[in-house]
Amino acid sequence: MSSFPNTVLLYYVPQTFPCGENSTCCGPTGLSEEELQQYRTAIEQALPGVTVQTINVDKKSGGKLSMSRDMAVCKMLNNFGYAACPIFAVNGEVISLGPPALDELVGMLKEKLAVTT
Repeated sequence: MSSFPNTVLLYYVPQTFPCGENSTCCGPTGLSEEELQQYRTAIEQALPGVTVQTINVDKKSGGKLSMSRDMAVCKMLNNFGYAACPIFAVNGEVISLGPPALDELVGMLKEKLAVTT
């Protein structure tokens, strides 16, 4: 659960290149810093007063989940693995799994947070 009522939690896996950066067999997985910033900017601009907190879920790269704050997300990760990311949550409730359509996500967040713009 977020400690701030107008905080959206964005759970992500950092971008990696499983077969090497210039590999032709597969592309990158996870989110780049640019993609994280795009989500943060889009949400914060569309919903004034709302902040986006990013949380790395990849244990290999130092990610830390809190069972008290992240129980619903932990369940999603246990069921779907990292393919569920990015995950957007508000007040302990998962709002979106996987890459979202931003206009739909903003609408759901606006409703959940009771934000008026």
